[in-house]
Amino acid sequence: MNKKLLVLMVVPILVAMGGTFAFSAFSGSSSIAVNGTAGHLDWQNNVHLVGTNANNTVITVQGPNGITTTIGQGADVHNSNGNYNLNLGTASYTTATSGDEYVINVTNFAPGEYVILKAVITNTGTVGIIVTDPPSPPPPPPPTLMNTTPPSHTMPSTGVSMYSYNNTTSSDKQYNPNGQPITATGVSETNFMSALKMDTGYVYNVTEGTGFGTSLSPGGTATMYIYLGLGNSNGKDVNYYQGSDISLNIDLNVMSDP
Repeated sequence: MNKKLLVLMVVPILVAMGGTFAFSAFSGSSSIAVNGTAGHLDWQNNVHLVGTNANNTVITVQGPNGITTTIGQGADVHNSNGNYNLNLGTASYTTATSGDEYVINVTNFAPGEYVILKAVITNTGTVGIIVTDPPSPPPPPPPTLMNTTPPSHTMPSTGVSMYSYNNTTSSDKQYNPNGQPITATGVSETNFMSALKMDTGYVYNVTEGTGFGTSLSPGGTATMYIYLGLGNSNGKDVNYYQGSDISLNIDLNVMSDP
């Protein structure tokens, strides 16, 4: 009898445990935060004078750093082969200083004298950039010029030669009392030397080299060559060009590239 009672007493306990008690659980939560920062657009312009035929007529060259150098016989520097590597200085830019000019002054051109400048634009920011030169109008019909072999220091074209750029000229009334026009003509790179010999007035060429119009990672560079000289007018009298001047403006657009 005692054994039967024990069995009967166990059954209700098992039923109570299975049907009435609830299980508990641990709980919590987490989140994901995504933070972002914007990079910055910085670049540098560095220009070297890489060629000139300045000899008996000494020219003076000044970059944005204010340092002035004379080139020619008996001047600060003179290389008879016309090859140079004269650093005119480096200027840094950000979007805050966008629009600032890199100014180069070349003074005392004689007819037939020229300079060649090499400009290097370097991406010093944290984002990719694309450097472009605003489109120029279609080039004028090529003049009938003598075929000449460019000197060894003429830079080979690796990009696009742009003919027309914004420029202003003025004259000195002392030498140009009749107000004859002071002209500036953009020519192709291959015609620059022959145009310099035959044309009257200032002659220039701007040639985009490697890196233009393509994405440049931080540290990447784009190169441009600038030719500027005073035409020799095929030996004609151009006295009214004495004291004249030209301001050649080359705009560069810099935009970010992901």
